[in-house]
Amino acid sequence: MNSIFIPLCEYPGLKASVGKRRCFASEGFRSRRSLGEDPPTVRLGSFIFLFLAAFPLGQIFRVGILQPIDVVVGAAAIYSIVKKLPRPPVFKYLENFLFIAAVSWIFSLFLFPQVEVAYGVLYLFRLAAYFYFLIYVWSFVRVKKGNGELLINSLLIVSIASALLGWVQFAWVPSLRPFMVWGWDEHLFRLVGTFLDPTYLGLIIVFGLLISMAKFTETLKKQYLFIVMFLLISLAFTYSRASYLAFFTGSVFTGIYKKKLRMVAFSILTLLALVLLLPTSASPVLRLTRSFSAIARIENYKDAFQVFSKSPVIGIGYDNLCMAYQKYIGIQSFSSHACSGSDSSILFILATTGIAGFLVLVFSVIQISNLLPQGAEVQVLTSTFAALLVHSLFANSIFYPWIMGWMMILLAVSLGRKVES
Repeated sequence: MNSIFIPLCEYPGLKASVGKRRCFASEGFRSRRSLGEDPPTVRLGSFIFLFLAAFPLGQIFRVGILQPIDVVVGAAAIYSIVKKLPRPPVFKYLENFLFIAAVSWIFSLFLFPQVEVAYGVLYLFRLAAYFYFLIYVWSFVRVKKGNGELLINSLLIVSIASALLGWVQFAWVPSLRPFMVWGWDEHLFRLVGTFLDPTYLGLIIVFGLLISMAKFTETLKKQYLFIVMFLLISLAFTYSRASYLAFFTGSVFTGIYKKKLRMVAFSILTLLALVLLLPTSASPVLRLTRSFSAIARIENYKDAFQVFSKSPVIGIGYDNLCMAYQKYIGIQSFSSHACSGSDSSILFILATTGIAGFLVLVFSVIQISNLLPQGAEVQVLTSTFAALLVHSLFANSIFYPWIMGWMMILLAVSLGRKVES
């Protein structure tokens, strides 16, 4: 791995003399270069590639609510704070939502036992860590032209690796029935991969598809067409209807941006043909017309809305859904991995942070979109976000750790383009 460095003059409080390319301190600190020494440098990139390396491993090394990628992101966040890395202009909008989430958690101290609420604050710390991860990635992107493209290619490799591990699981562990004792849902003859959930693996594959489609329309290289076909087949075998809809939405946005509607139509029709040809006789859970999952999702919506109605303004605290279900709905299994979430990110936001949090988040997204420059990376980000938004109607995908990390990297790359230009 090559060493990536960022000069000290990039930090807040230090100014660079453009003519002589020397760093002078502006707050009582003197530049080492003014003393004839090389300026101090900070190694960047290590935590990003550790995150990308751990990404395809999914839930394999999970300990409680802690994931290996959470440890890496947390370390990157601490690094960003301690080293006072410069913040991108959009970070203040993320801080606004983080503030509302913190206020809602403090308010929850009056709703639930303090010992139980302490469990929810761990999710709040994780959310903050992923927001600060944006700072770390942005610093890496802006230090050298080409780092953004490197990260985009790395994300595509991660998506391919996740799909490949899905096929390994499909061949060796076609049934997740043995994993039910650890709180996982039973999935039969579906690509679930190391994430043990076809819905989330499907979305990660969709993200890879959007990148590969964008690259194919730009370069017309056959290798990207092969990647598109492989990921389409992999997506089909997740049997995830939410991921199918997400792909359709993201593809439409890609076609509009790239003005390559034939490519988009070909991809959508190929997926449709694959879905129609999929074997569905092995289990009723494989049928696209299955209704039991839709009924269960509607019940989950009702439960989340009932929790929201108990504290509609500020919510019940981020993330205290498990305790809220226990208090307002009835007995819920804390061992279930769905206990602290909702089958809709929108309802999750409303229930945990209330109308205040929802409005702040919507405002933040609008402001961030207004600050984005023009470019291919931004087009990929927009298509990916559109796919995520549709997918989040059927799963709590916006706050899924792997998805948060992916989106922070894409956002940092998009913002980095503005710096390069």
